Amino acid sequence: MAKVHEGLTRHQVDTFGLVLSSADMEYRTVRTSEGWQIWVPEQVETGAVAAIAAYLSENNTIGKSPHSSIWPVTRTLAGVWMALFLMAIHIAVMAGGQVTAWRRVYGASSEQILNGELYRIATALLLHADGLHLAGNMAGIALFATAVCSTAGFGAGGLMILVAGMAGNLLNALLFKTGHHSIGASTAVFGAVGIAAAHQFITKWQSPDQRFKAWIPLGGGLALLGLMGSSANTDLTAHFFGFITGFPIGLVFTATRKGPPEKPAQYGCLLIAVVLVSASFIFR
Repeated sequence: MAKVHEGLTRHQVDTFGLVLSSADMEYRTVRTSEGWQIWVPEQVETGAVAAIAAYLSENNTIGKSPHSSIWPVTRTLAGVWMALFLMAIHIAVMAGGQVTAWRRVYGASSEQILNGELYRIATALLLHADGLHLAGNMAGIALFATAVCSTAGFGAGGLMILVAGMAGNLLNALLFKTGHHSIGASTAVFGAVGIAAAHQFITKWQSPDQRFKAWIPLGGGLALLGLMGSSANTDLTAHFFGFITGFPIGLVFTATRKGPPEKPAQYGCLLIAVVLVSASFIFR
């Protein structure tokens, strides 16, 4: 078998299949992380390519534009699992009866972070002040982490969100230097918002007729930042730094790829994320 087309949408592969069927050519379709492929027997490869090319010359709107990006989207519950993990950590901390000690030792103290206790930029993401604080971040991570992982994959998406949250906490410490202490996953939540906004920005920017709309996700992310940061006791700067670290991470990831990494790489990214979090607690 020979591959004659790749990176197609479902609509495109169905259309090209009809073209080949009408020419009495056998074909096979394969779905990959970068879209659909069409394979034909080697003896009819030249004829299949010619048939599809002839069809595209008469119906040039159906072909894949060289300026567009077909990005596969998969259903996932990764964000929900992350939210449940946050709840499990909170329950364990509360049950241990050492809530104050955990916050003192593992919270994002700007002074202690700058004194070398970098583990805090990760551990602080998993601690919450109370049930209401936890519930808000669970809802945010379930929604936005799921959006990220549906396009980046459960491992790559989770790792990018974790890195954005850690980087956001570090930048927050650099801003305040002393006298600032925070906990909560909201920095990672806004990291996910930034990653998702960047993905939408890139995929729309790659289509010339969508470039004006490319700015909408960025504006929406900033509007959400203002909306969710307007309540009392909200660490607005942490939210902001989470967003502005997540956005370039999402830009680089989407601009340099045509789809999410394959499963072995996803599990590798997930392992890195688990090791980062575990090491932050164990080797503090």
